[in-house]
Amino acid sequence: MKKTLTVIISILVLCFVVALAIAFWPTSSPKLTADKTKLSDPEFIEKGRYLAVLGDCVACHTSNNNVLFAGGNAIASPIGEMFPPNITPDKKNGIGNYSLDDFDRAVRFGIRQDGVTLYPAMPYPSYARMSDEDITALYAYFMNGVKPEAVANKENTISWPLSIRWPVAI
Repeated sequence: MKKTLTVIISILVLCFVVALAIAFWPTSSPKLTADKTKLSDPEFIEKGRYLAVLGDCVACHTSNNNVLFAGGNAIASPIGEMFPPNITPDKKNGIGNYSLDDFDRAVRFGIRQDGVTLYPAMPYPSYARMSDEDITALYAYFMNGVKPEAVANKENTISWPLSIRWPVAI
């Protein structure tokens, strides 16, 4: 009986260690690149604006003071408030330092530039299915069609242990 219990506990510990290793393993996604000429093409930027309107990005990323895409609009949930970030091309507070690949990972995979997951808000299921071309157009719009706004991001108020994000990777 004691030997069986030891084996079961050992298997459970091994499974837990493997799950942790998977959760902390760096994630990757196919790299996206785009021609710089395409990113500054007014028609392509307009396509990105259309996609931003269609995706209703403004609903979450614009606060009550109506600074477009500067974030800060509290989203109440049973586990606490989430504050969508500034997604203007501001280099300090927004996504101005994001590459197309960084932007893609945030929108379609829910992973910030620094590797932190954006769960529970991102990836939004519909955005995860966007094509490479649509993501590129959206990126072109946010980088070239949106005014940079120096509005600082707010921290979420989701309490511990519900704020722990690494189990989502499992």
